[in-house]
Amino acid sequence: MINSKNEAVCIGCGERISLAGLKVGDCMDCSNCAGLTFRVEEKDGDLSLVEVHRVSCPLCEELIEVPSGSEPGETVACCGNDYFLTYEFGAFALVSDGKGKTV
Repeated sequence: MINSKNEAVCIGCGERISLAGLKVGDCMDCSNCAGLTFRVEEKDGDLSLVEVHRVSCPLCEELIEVPSGSEPGETVACCGNDYFLTYEFGAFALVSDGKGKTV
């Protein structure tokens, strides 16, 4: 939750994060966490930080945002290929069909 000083507590590391100049829908990275990105969202009149999940394309390594509500087994496209979305050990990843071929 965001306090009146325009700060929030990072859900990854517990450190206070300045949100000065950010508005609902903006994304930011926590400088204390390894690669965690958050989006400022509003729910029931309160502002909070929600983690934005990202995956790397297996071909070009571009970081792709996983759409909110996505589930394992769905496909994500990059580099003209479709990849399966998996979720293991608390993180999403993109994989081929297991035979080295894209979907």
